[in-house]
Amino acid sequence: MPTIEAYTDLLSVNAEEVKTLGREILIGVTNFFRDSEYFEALKNEVITPMVKDAKETQSIRVWDAGCSTGEEAYSVAILFSEAMEELGITRDVKIFATDLDVEAIERASKGFYDDTIITDVSAARINKFFIRRNGGFAIAKDLRRMLVFAPHNIFQDPAFGRVDLIVCRNVIIYFNSDLQKNIFSIFH
Repeated sequence: MPTIEAYTDLLSVNAEEVKTLGREILIGVTNFFRDSEYFEALKNEVITPMVKDAKETQSIRVWDAGCSTGEEAYSVAILFSEAMEELGITRDVKIFATDLDVEAIERASKGFYDDTIITDVSAARINKFFIRRNGGFAIAKDLRRMLVFAPHNIFQDPAFGRVDLIVCRNVIIYFNSDLQKNIFSIFH
């Protein structure tokens, strides 16, 4: 379109273009343990102390806003599982993983990923948290039970209440990757 106004006019009459724009705006590119140093710090400085300090009867509630196709949410679940194993304790962990993109949520709910995850997930983690199936990897049921996936628009719907941790790295990507690093450095 020659101008933003012309494109706006097109959007007002073409529902298919609105859908295309929505798909283009939603990044949807994510990996397991993307930027591994962040996940290592999250595990050591946030998750392990959280698990250690939680009472036996206390449920740990996590909200992963903008979870896309689930890699980030499953990565966080793996970190909680590892922390509990390392500490020799069990806690009830519930991760509410949400995204605006309904198709991404459906994919995340299936918990199935192709062979390319081996570049992002260690062999030890694959053996422990995944099941090889049909040319890819399915999330193991014990890990999958920690997660609830749902569509959610953080700009219109109320935020989740009573959560112990909010993970929103994928949402922050939309705004500015430097902002993400600055926010993380505040807590790091």
